[in-house]
Amino acid sequence: MEIFRRWEAIERRLPAWFERGAARVPKAAVALGGVLLVAGFAAQLALLAYQAGHDGVRPGWFSTLPYALVDDAAPFGGAHPQISFAALAFVLVQSLGLTAVVAAFVPERSRADRDAAWALVLCAAGALGAFALFAPAIGSSDMFGYVGLGLLGAHPFERPAHFFTGEYARFFASYPLRPTVYGPLWIGLNAALVSLGGTFAAKLFVLRAFGATQLLALAALVWSLARSRALTAAVLLNPMLWLQFVVNAHNDLMAVTLVAGGVALVARRHTGWAIAAIAAAGLVKLPFLLLGVVAFGREGRRRALLSAGSAVAVCVAISAVFGGKPYLDALLTTTAQRGIDMDPVLQASKIVMALTPVFVTAYVLLKGRYPAFGGWLYPALAPILFPWYLVWAVPYALAARAGALLTLLALPLVATLVDTIYDLRAVALALFALGMAGLLAAVARQAPEALEPASG
Repeated sequence: MEIFRRWEAIERRLPAWFERGAARVPKAAVALGGVLLVAGFAAQLALLAYQAGHDGVRPGWFSTLPYALVDDAAPFGGAHPQISFAALAFVLVQSLGLTAVVAAFVPERSRADRDAAWALVLCAAGALGAFALFAPAIGSSDMFGYVGLGLLGAHPFERPAHFFTGEYARFFASYPLRPTVYGPLWIGLNAALVSLGGTFAAKLFVLRAFGATQLLALAALVWSLARSRALTAAVLLNPMLWLQFVVNAHNDLMAVTLVAGGVALVARRHTGWAIAAIAAAGLVKLPFLLLGVVAFGREGRRRALLSAGSAVAVCVAISAVFGGKPYLDALLTTTAQRGIDMDPVLQASKIVMALTPVFVTAYVLLKGRYPAFGGWLYPALAPILFPWYLVWAVPYALAARAGALLTLLALPLVATLVDTIYDLRAVALALFALGMAGLLAAVARQAPEALEPASG
C-alpha cells in the first residue's frame, strides 16, 4: 500500500492557488457546479444537433443517417462563428462546474463535505451518461466507419463489390471506407460488438454503450491506482470523455484504458501482465505502443528496456500474423495521404514534432524520469491532430504520478479549441502562446533537483 499512499500524496501537491481556492469553495457552489456541468453538457449536445441542421448546406444523404452529423468535410455557413463561440461558452461553463466539484475533494475540506460531493459525482455522472448515450447528433463520422469495418468482420482490408446492402449500401456509397489503420485486437472486438445490433442505429448504440463501459473502467483503474476521489471524479465527470468516446464513440479510449491498466499492473509488480496490457494497447492503435511503454519507467533501466522490448515484440508479432502486409500498407498509405496537402515547411515541422514523443519515451526508459507535460506531446505521432487524441496525455500523467488531475481538467477546453467542427483557431493560438510563455517562465524558475528520479 506504500505506493498508493505516495501516489495520493503526490496527487495532492496541486498548485497553491488551487488548494487555497478549493478550500474556500462553499458547499452550495459545489452543488451548483454539478448542475452547471450537466446543464452545459446538455446544451452542448443540443447545439451540436442544431449545428447539424443549420450550419451550412449538407449533402442530402446526411438526412438518412441514424444520428445527425456535423462534419467539417462539408462547407459551413454564415452562422458558424456564432455557433463556435457558443460551443466555447458551454465548455467554459462545464469546465467551471467540473473544477468546482473536484475542489470539494482537497484535503482541507471536511469528510462530510467530501462524502456529499461524492454522492453528487455519482448522480452527475449518471446524468452525463444518459445524455451521451441518447444524444441525437454526433461531431465525427468515425463511428459510422466502425460499423462498416465491423460488417466486414475479420477481413477489413478486403472490399468485395456489392458487399453492403440496404441502408448500409446507401450510406457507404457516399462514404467510402478508408484504409484500416486499427490493430487486430480492435478489429476483432469491433466486429463482435457491431454484430450485436440488428440495425444501423442499434449497432451505433452498442458502440456508444461500449464507450461508456470503457470510461467507467478507466475511472475504476484510476481509483485503484491513485485512491484519489478528486482524480476519479475528474474522469467520471469529464465532458470531453463523454463527448468524444460515448457520443462520438471513438476507439482511443480502449487503448488508453489498457495503458492505464498496464500502469496499475506495474505498480503492483505484475510486470508480465503489464507487458500484455501494453501490447494489447498497441493492437488497438499502434502509437499507443510507444506511449504505453512509459509505464515501465520506474523499473530501472535494464528491466524497463526488457519489458518495453517484450511488449513491442508481442504487439508486432501478433500484428504481423493477423494484419500482415495489408495492415502495414494501410498504415503507410494513411500517413502519406494525411500529409500530402501540407506545405513543405509544415510537413518538415510535423516530422520534427512526431519525433519529440519518441525522445520522451527513450528518456523515460533510460533515465527513469518523466518530463513535465510530456504526455501532451504524444498526439504529435498522428498525421493530423484531432481533439480526441488529446486523451493520450492521460496515461502518461498516470505513469508519471504527477499532473493527472490538471490534465483531466484541461481536456474539455483544449479539445474544443482544436476541434475542426468549430472555428476557434485564433483563440487556440492566443492561449497556446500564453501557455508557452508561462511554461518557459516556470522552467526558468525550476531548480534542477526538482525532477525527482522515478525510482526514488
